[in-house]
Amino acid sequence: MKKIISALVLGAMTIGFAAADISVGLNYRNGVELFKYVNTGANGRATDDYGNTYIDSGYDKSGASYNLFNLTGWNSGKDSLSLKASGDIFSLSTTIQPTIASNSSVFHIMTVDAEFGNFYVKTGWNGDGVMNFRVKRFCDNGNEEGKVGETFKLGSAFTGSEGICANNQTSFGTGRNLFAYAGYTVVFNDKANLKMQIGYISDRNIDSLGTATWKNYPGWSLFLAPRIKKVLAAEVFVKGHMNSKEQQTIVTGAYFTPLVLNVLADSSVGGSVVIFDGKLMEYNFDLRTLWEVNDKLQITTMHKFAKLCKKGSDADDPRYAGVDGAAVGALAGLTGFKSSQVLWNIVNARYVVNPTVTLIGTIGELTDLDDGFQGGRESKDGTQLYVYPHAQFYANPKISVSAGVVAAFGGLGANEEANKDVDVIVNVPVMIRVKL
Repeated sequence: MKKIISALVLGAMTIGFAAADISVGLNYRNGVELFKYVNTGANGRATDDYGNTYIDSGYDKSGASYNLFNLTGWNSGKDSLSLKASGDIFSLSTTIQPTIASNSSVFHIMTVDAEFGNFYVKTGWNGDGVMNFRVKRFCDNGNEEGKVGETFKLGSAFTGSEGICANNQTSFGTGRNLFAYAGYTVVFNDKANLKMQIGYISDRNIDSLGTATWKNYPGWSLFLAPRIKKVLAAEVFVKGHMNSKEQQTIVTGAYFTPLVLNVLADSSVGGSVVIFDGKLMEYNFDLRTLWEVNDKLQITTMHKFAKLCKKGSDADDPRYAGVDGAAVGALAGLTGFKSSQVLWNIVNARYVVNPTVTLIGTIGELTDLDDGFQGGRESKDGTQLYVYPHAQFYANPKISVSAGVVAAFGGLGANEEANKDVDVIVNVPVMIRVKL
């Protein structure tokens, strides 16, 4: 770690002779679980076809457990140190992430940019992706991502889908990837312009989910981003690549932000589809709003509907084998489930009491829509629901501590034939964050 940081400092000094501006950033965050109660009724229970453990029905105290003072249990392990050197034409940026468990560090991002008037190019290695039309202020405020915040990015909700992070300009899905893209901005007048971009993507995990082997199936991307001042910002995109059997995957979609109302300037609506070998595999719809009610109150909502349409086969492509049983991420630490269509919603309210204290309330849910309303119940695996009242305390604008209580419930409204108990998690997390 010390050697890498020393190399970065030395590099910054060298580049500084030619660069106009140099900045160093630090993003440190560590989450502590002061107290955690978990009841999934796991002791001595069988497992159903969906991987859920169960007994006959109801609430099973034999599965309860308690944990105290888990010092790395809440959204930890995402620290980063970044360096950016910007000149008149070229800029260099890099971000490293220390990996505490293996006592090592990795280059998470390393990119080079160049601008020549309205023409620009960018190339490098990226582990986070480049995604527009997210509600960025919500993500930045209080580190509201992961278990209780932006659990799903724009696009698919299903593990293994290349539609995850659909408008990611540097990857299909997620992962550290080599990329390069070039673009040109056509300026019509002082109120309207159109950004046109073409890119190349070489995805590390493009062939086999969960492995780190390079298959190097090249991919391509096209992005169009029109913008009309005080009216509309939009992004229309299509990405594609071939696998070893010369079958092509296409991810395409569009997202829009209305600029007519300042109160909605950080909101977006749109959707995406994934097409494999000429067949529609899934489609996804997103609506995200951030309302600046006044200078103290901010309300964010996120809504997603995601549906898998067809079932692939191992002979076709491993990513779409049994696609209608794709895993769906868990909320607030609950057990994930398998489904072919889900609905996800959260509502978050932030109220600034003073420069030191902000009060926050979050309600989130993820519902399995597979079976409709059978037997008077909404779905087979039911709904995951959590409530998270918490507060954020600022030592200064760059250093804060968040603390609260999360109450989470899984399997609400599950069909009787699923034999699924209601899972319960009560958590008291504290998040320390330094962002410089």
